[in-house]
Amino acid sequence: MRSNGFMLLFGILLTLILDLGLYVRIKQFLQTRKNRLFYWLHSAVFVAGLFCYYHYVPRLKTPETYYWIGLGIGLLFLFYIPKLIFILVSLICWPLGRIRPSFDKKSLWAATIISGLCFFVILHGITCNRYNYKTETTPVCFPQLPPAFDGFKIVQLSDLHLGSHSVNYKGIPLLVEQVNSLHPDVILFTGDMVNNFAAELRPWTEELSRLKARYGKFAVTGNHDYGLYVRWKDPAKQRRNMKEFYENMEKAGFVMLKNTSVPIVREKDTLCIAGVENWGNPPFPRYGKLEDALRNCSSHFVVLLSHDPSHWEAEVLHHNVPLTLSGHTHAMQMGIKVGTWEWSPARMLYPQYDGLYRNNGKYLHVSRGEGYLGFPGRIGLRPQIDEIILCRDGGK
Repeated sequence: MRSNGFMLLFGILLTLILDLGLYVRIKQFLQTRKNRLFYWLHSAVFVAGLFCYYHYVPRLKTPETYYWIGLGIGLLFLFYIPKLIFILVSLICWPLGRIRPSFDKKSLWAATIISGLCFFVILHGITCNRYNYKTETTPVCFPQLPPAFDGFKIVQLSDLHLGSHSVNYKGIPLLVEQVNSLHPDVILFTGDMVNNFAAELRPWTEELSRLKARYGKFAVTGNHDYGLYVRWKDPAKQRRNMKEFYENMEKAGFVMLKNTSVPIVREKDTLCIAGVENWGNPPFPRYGKLEDALRNCSSHFVVLLSHDPSHWEAEVLHHNVPLTLSGHTHAMQMGIKVGTWEWSPARMLYPQYDGLYRNNGKYLHVSRGEGYLGFPGRIGLRPQIDEIILCRDGGK
C-alpha cells in the first residue's frame, strides 16, 4: 500500500510539472481568465481521477470492476496522451524557436495538429474500432491431413474478456452474426472468456449459444478464467466461481477441454481436437498437461488448443502436433500493418504474437482476439475473426 501511495504522489507531481511546463509554453495563447481556468481544470480533473483510481477502484470486487477500470484508462488515453504528444513535440521544436522566432509559432501549430490527430485515432480505437471485426482467412496445408478433412473450416475465437464490456455492448451480437455467416465446421475458443468472475459470462450465454458449427464448439481456459486476479476471502468461493464458469460455458454451447481431447469423425477419417488448461511462463499459471491431452490422439491428426503461445516452443514442438491454436497476446491491442509487414509492441514480449508461424513443418496460429482488457479498444490492428482452412499439400 505504501508503494502504491508513492506511485500516486509521483503521478500527481509528474502531471503538475508537465502541465506547468506546457502552461509556460502556451500562456501567450491563454490571454483570458476563462482560458486559463479551463486549462487548469483539465489538470485538476486528471489529478482527481488519480485519487479516485487509488482509493475506489481497488475496493471493487464485482464483475463490473474491469469495465470501470477500462473506462478510466480509456479517458486517460483520450484526454492526456494527446497532451503529452503536444508537450513532446513542443520540447523537440523549442530550441529551433530560440534560434528562429518565426519557427516558434509554426511549431506550436504542428504540435496542435499532431496531438489532434492522436486524439481522433484514440477516439476511433475506443468507439467503433473495438468491434470492427476483420475476418482473416488462412489456409494451412499438411501432407498428413486425412483426405476427408481437406477443406475443413475452423473458426478460431479468443480473448473475449466479457467483463470488460457493459451488458449493452453490441459487439457480441455482431460477432455472432459474422461468425455464423462463415458456416464453420467447428468453432474453437482459445481462452480468456472472462476477466475473473463467472458472472461476467452469465448475461451472454444465450447470445453465445447462437454460435453454430457443424461439428460443435470447443474451448480451453486462459489465465483470466480461473479468477486468479481477485483476493478471495474464502477458497471455497473461488472453487464455486470456477464451477459456475464451466456451467456457463456449457450453457453457451461450448465443450470444455480440460487436458482432454475429442475425436471428430468425417467419413472414415478422424481428426483429434485436444485442449490443455492454461500453460504459461511465470507469473502465469501452468495447469496444462499436454501428455494427458494427447493420450487418445496418437494415431490421429491433432489440432491443439493452448491459450498461451509460449507453450508452443517450450513443449508442444516436441510432440506430434501439426497445428496449435493460441491467443493471449491481444497483439497488445495496437499496432500497424501495411501489406504483409506488421509491427506491434507485443513483439517485444512474444516472438509469436499474431498470425501463422511455422517450425519444422508444424504450425502455430495466434489469434489477436475479439475482446479487450485494460485499454477499452483497438488502435491500428482491428479485432479479428480467424477462419482457418485445413488442406492437403497440393489441395486448395
